[in-house]
Amino acid sequence: MKVVKSICPFCGVGCGVELFAEGQFISRISPLQEHVLSRGHLCGKGTLSHEPQYSWDRLIYPLKRVRDDFYRISWEEAITEIYLKLKEVISRYGPGAVAFYGGCQNTLEEVYSMQKLARALGTNNVDSCARVCHEPSALSLKEMVGIGASSISASKIPEMRVVVIAGESLTESHPVLSQYLTQAKINGTKLVVVDPRVTGTSKLSDLHLRLRPGTDVALYNSVGNYLIQHGLFDQQFVEERTSGFDDYSRGVSKYTLEYAERVTGLNRDQIVKFAELIAGKGVIFSWGLGLTQTSGARGVMSYVDLALLTGNVGEAGGVLVFRGQTNVQGSGDLAKPNVFPIGDMTEENAEKLKEVWGFKPPVEPGLTVTQALLRDSKVRAVVLLGFNPAFSMPNRRAVERRLMELDLLVVLDPFMTQTAKFAHYVLPTAVWSEKEGSVSDLDRLVKWRFKAVDPPGEAKGDLEVLAMLGEKFNVKLDADPERVFREMRSVTPIYSGLELDKVKDYSSNSRYPNGEISLYGQGFKTRDGRARFKFYDQGEVKGGLVLITVRNVTRYNTDVWTGRMPGYGGYESSILLNPSDAKGRGIADGDTVKVKSECGEQVFKVRVSQEVTPGTAVTYFHDGKVNYVVCDELDDLSFTPKYKFTSIEVEKVERNPT
Repeated sequence: MKVVKSICPFCGVGCGVELFAEGQFISRISPLQEHVLSRGHLCGKGTLSHEPQYSWDRLIYPLKRVRDDFYRISWEEAITEIYLKLKEVISRYGPGAVAFYGGCQNTLEEVYSMQKLARALGTNNVDSCARVCHEPSALSLKEMVGIGASSISASKIPEMRVVVIAGESLTESHPVLSQYLTQAKINGTKLVVVDPRVTGTSKLSDLHLRLRPGTDVALYNSVGNYLIQHGLFDQQFVEERTSGFDDYSRGVSKYTLEYAERVTGLNRDQIVKFAELIAGKGVIFSWGLGLTQTSGARGVMSYVDLALLTGNVGEAGGVLVFRGQTNVQGSGDLAKPNVFPIGDMTEENAEKLKEVWGFKPPVEPGLTVTQALLRDSKVRAVVLLGFNPAFSMPNRRAVERRLMELDLLVVLDPFMTQTAKFAHYVLPTAVWSEKEGSVSDLDRLVKWRFKAVDPPGEAKGDLEVLAMLGEKFNVKLDADPERVFREMRSVTPIYSGLELDKVKDYSSNSRYPNGEISLYGQGFKTRDGRARFKFYDQGEVKGGLVLITVRNVTRYNTDVWTGRMPGYGGYESSILLNPSDAKGRGIADGDTVKVKSECGEQVFKVRVSQEVTPGTAVTYFHDGKVNYVVCDELDDLSFTPKYKFTSIEVEKVERNPT
């Protein structure tokens, strides 16, 4: 039996695992004791993460759609036809009509090669699924402190005086990190949770702030004002290491406790307690999708302002982003339509890339995936790498119509996903245990996945497929992940300090980019070395019932993977309502209801629960029905959808629909 180290394919913790392979079959998975972050822990999903690759419906040869049916074709036919169709679209509409978008299970090397090929074709329409989750985090942190990533490791949680978790439940989303919360509680760490719901994590908290959705900016501005007015901020840190404080101080001065009470639904004692807890060093400010998918970049910036105000970035605390996929950090680092891997989209950087790539990329910003599929019809051909937007994007019917309008849709995936069904060509690819490459986890730790078995049938690694397509366009792309890693490192400053042998060493902290487990101790990565305060006003808050989409600990994203696990079958669509909201609508637990928004309607079964805040409704985003209801309002700074902020109406269905 062969034992191979790898990284779990699910959440952003990127747990270390051992794969036990007999020939070409993986019989079981065990947690890897030596992994520097997961430390011998693995959740239930992780222990079964090898099973789906043996599913009966695994794709094993290229498929071409002819009308409503798919037919088997050879790789040569598929690549040649895709090449010719891409050439035709570029000839007719220009290179801006082509887009390459990737999922966040792809390796760093695959994301790098994808955006390189797109730019060789003359387009900056490159993006990843990081756009729909944590782009507000990346954008805000890049602007305020210099790098769009966590500044501290989750492993430091037990060492903190206070940990604040906003819009995230580790027990559901990142179960393995619960070990650090448990240790922190034993050590006397105070835990503050900002979340409308009662969750497994909030039940561990010392202070649970159940604010109204979308009022984050009002809360954080009022806390900032309180800290300043009562002299509880770190004046020395602010003066020596930040800029923009005067504008920030003037801006938050109008955010009184009375205003915050009225807008957020919290009482002043809770707000004051929050402010007094975070005053001082030793605080981690952490967050998840509950912040980014309601208040967007403005919410994140207002929250990070508190970390700067209290001197907790680069000192005895930090900011920590709970990212949801194994390589969502790396995908966002490498594939953005308005930024090169080397840095800003300038002529100077384009010339530097030409020296490495052999061609000069365009410098006009491209379209995000949300713009291309929800706002702008300019894109006529899309290539998707392990990405399922027909399920995961909001206003699902609009996205489906957009996909059907395309002149060319190419999907690289191991399975016939909801998106692949709309494709003109579906190319079967290897899964995580059938290929090699590196991934960057939620606290910037870069790790290498080792190959355990070969892909089945004619399935190929994404790097090989991209190289085959690149060859048609006379673009040299390497199919060897180690050589791609070295090139990526050479042109990407934040990864320049990585060494392959240390990336492959699962026990080594030196696999953090440039060896920094905590950032900003010696200065911020901004042009002047100072962190920047960013003030924003609270926007208009929606009235009525607001739909929030959340994670279920047993499922994962669009359920492509977990839905194929033994014993993980389907589940009944449900929506959670507070008793007061249910009673006011004549709805009882177990009733069937119609949930309607401006974008669509679907039928769910009701679960009445005190864990849901009045004025909100909660359902799981792994449910295929949900995004037929969730609307496509986008954050105007990051173009990230507000999945947790959809106004809905709920009415009882007297008879079950037939």
